[in-house]
Amino acid sequence: MELFTYLLLSGLTTGSLYALIALGIVVVNKSTGMINFAHGELFMFSGFVAWMLHVQMGMGYLPSFAIAVAVGFLLGAVTNLIAARPMRNADVVGLVLATIGLAFVFRGAARVIWGGKGDYLSFPPITSPDPVTIAGIMVIPQQIAVLAGAIVIMLVFAAFFRLTRAGKMMQATADNAKASRLVGIRIDRIYMLSFGTGAAIAAAAAVLMAPLTLLYPDMGFSFFIKGFAAAVLGGLTSLPGAVLGGFCIGVIEALAGGYISSSFMEVSAFIVIMFVLVLRPTGLLSFGKLRQV
Repeated sequence: MELFTYLLLSGLTTGSLYALIALGIVVVNKSTGMINFAHGELFMFSGFVAWMLHVQMGMGYLPSFAIAVAVGFLLGAVTNLIAARPMRNADVVGLVLATIGLAFVFRGAARVIWGGKGDYLSFPPITSPDPVTIAGIMVIPQQIAVLAGAIVIMLVFAAFFRLTRAGKMMQATADNAKASRLVGIRIDRIYMLSFGTGAAIAAAAAVLMAPLTLLYPDMGFSFFIKGFAAAVLGGLTSLPGAVLGGFCIGVIEALAGGYISSSFMEVSAFIVIMFVLVLRPTGLLSFGKLRQV
């Protein structure tokens, strides 16, 4: 029972990060009909920015967090400007190649700025690394802090999307871009806002994740796959589905690693993608057809 509880908590913690990454993917897809394949590299780059500010420059964790999120937003806007916008009327292959090419640019830039491929940088924990026992269950405070932080970010994003004017325009654009244009909504600005917001959410996930793992330039693709699996599981056009999918992927990964083999942790996301695409292509919480570019 103790092992199950520990694995469940670990799965929920990593799942909350996957949920944030998936949210960023869904925000972009829901508003623009595109998948940003540079999303993982935006996640990685923002994590390195936070590390540079917090570790190298001695800045506090919260200011580093805020600046890294702002940098993530700017990088997302740049991605829209130089990769997505020029290719918006191209075919799907062109869009995919454009964002993949930009992903390699960000990865190469990270290697130039922060070191070679073999460099693994540690981010100091924001709480005590020593485990504590609560109700007979061993808990690592860092995991609780990360889980709580991720939930707060999800709530803030939900409030932004539902209560602010910009969020409502993003919803309107996602529902019907042509009608939104006719009523005066600047679609190009909303697309840029969507890319920026998606990257900012990924940046927040990166800074929360950094104390739990090591930073290295190739980490982006792995986390993108986990987030994409979560988005596919929940539904590529469903924001609640992204959250549900993230937690499900995290728990499945933790339980598979704990009860079967640690090698299954890396392949569980691919297995989930295969089964969902075969059995329910639109995802658990998405009931319509996926938007086409």
